[in-house]
Amino acid sequence: MKLFAPQNIYTSILESVLPDWMEVVHRPASLVVKELEKNTEALAIIPSLELIKNKTLLVSGKFGISFDGILSNSYYYFSEGERLIKKILVRGDVSINEIILAKILFEERYSSSVELVLDTADKMESGTDYIVSGDYNFTSSKYEKAISLADEVSEMLDFPYVNFVLVSKDRESLTNFEKQIESLDELIEEKLSDSLEKLEIPQSGKDFIKENYSTVYFDLTENEKDGLTELVKLAYYRGISEDIFDIKFV
Repeated sequence: MKLFAPQNIYTSILESVLPDWMEVVHRPASLVVKELEKNTEALAIIPSLELIKNKTLLVSGKFGISFDGILSNSYYYFSEGERLIKKILVRGDVSINEIILAKILFEERYSSSVELVLDTADKMESGTDYIVSGDYNFTSSKYEKAISLADEVSEMLDFPYVNFVLVSKDRESLTNFEKQIESLDELIEEKLSDSLEKLEIPQSGKDFIKENYSTVYFDLTENEKDGLTELVKLAYYRGISEDIFDIKFV
């Protein structure tokens, strides 16, 4: 069975405990969902707000990738002493989530409208504001001076931030996978040290993830599902989604 997924630290940790019969294929986060158009029996790990444009996708009610603290797949980097932020450069494996949530957060928490610009430069420049998504946060150790997007979103929602969901167009494929695994959280916790050692990031980053592992979840409970529902509602109330729809949990 094929599983399409972004390539990041958290999907790597998840992949380390998957059965051998799962064939994992990596794609940029913004393109993963497109693979289901031609691979209708495959599974995919997609950014949660892709559901706004893909309402008919079946969503696992058991597994996803959620956060409610300092660990995150995306971080904000702001210039010191800056009072008014008007433009933010976004870089890394950027998805619909970072774009939508950045705009909502700045309007909600700072009463500010920001311009988001895709950054293709080789290096980050000092004195510039950024949102960085993906592993660069940890390979560069820049997370130490950053603000967790996941922490900001979970605080705004008062629920965990469901960053990625496991989806498929085929109900049987999704349910068969769910039957094979009782709890991803338990499996991952048992093998966490080995999984972290395989990551190509500095030891300080591995230690940081291990110390704060309690703020990331791979199982979906009612709390995470409620958080995902609230996230979708938020997009509607902000005029980003045309309607409030029922997530098709399996």
